Amino acid sequence: MYRKVFVAETASQLIINLPIEFLNKGVEVIAFEIDDNLDSAYLNKRKAAQNAVQFFNTLQIDMSDFKFDRDEANER
Repeated sequence: MYRKVFVAETASQLIINLPIEFLNKGVEVIAFEIDDNLDSAYLNKRKAAQNAVQFFNTLQIDMSDFKFDRDEANER
């Protein structure tokens, strides 16, 4: 799936460039006007996703010095 939200200010900006993955495939294009509220909701969702990524990046632990001891793990 490919989605792009934009405002065309000139007639030449109405041309849509698709990614190379769509070459030699059937493609359906649907274009419609969107409300300003929808555009801001899209930006809010994107910002929330970026915040989530930043949050999970803070939880990462450096385990480069970790050594697994099989005997210790299998002790009974």
